[in-house]
Amino acid sequence: MLRSDEGAQFEAEHRFDASHVEPYVTWGTSPDQVVAISGQVPSATQVGAEHQRSTEQALAYTRLQGGQPIEGTPIQHVFIGSCTNARIEDLRNAAKVVAGRKVATGVRAMVVPGSGAVKQQAEREGLDQVFLTAGFEWRKPGCSMCLAMNDDVLSEGTRCASTTNRNFEGRQGRGAITHLMSPAMAAAAAVTGRITDVRKLGN
Repeated sequence: MLRSDEGAQFEAEHRFDASHVEPYVTWGTSPDQVVAISGQVPSATQVGAEHQRSTEQALAYTRLQGGQPIEGTPIQHVFIGSCTNARIEDLRNAAKVVAGRKVATGVRAMVVPGSGAVKQQAEREGLDQVFLTAGFEWRKPGCSMCLAMNDDVLSEGTRCASTTNRNFEGRQGRGAITHLMSPAMAAAAAVTGRITDVRKLGN
């Protein structure tokens, strides 16, 4: 982590209060096709003309309807992993949501730490046991389902709550549907079996 020298002088400082920002979830097949958890999936008529075709294509692929709430969408798989969202802080946040709960029936959930160092730290803190007790798979570090690596491939039509940074068509398997979200949101999806506003779980 890069840090400024103590006493460093800055030309400008900006502070932002993000406490009221809702969690966001992707509905389409690109990271920019995203909506707040309380929002609705857009229809092709609600977007600008330059985005209508891509919106129609994304809705067809993700099997969603314009106007439907994103919250409550059923999922069958949860992947907490990738180099961007499986840091030790991410796993701590997800473990807080998971603690004392169980993975929902019909959901397969897995955690793939972002590195060997993260895996070791998480195990020292007992996070692996929190996930295992809840019904998650605790895996070795690697790309895994971030890009359907090795045997970690989703079948066609499987809907995944994922902490990866890409959700392109076929990214996690041919015909697989990926919804990008934060580790805490993915953990909430795992224990409820659907895309859920993690704030409603009271953690």
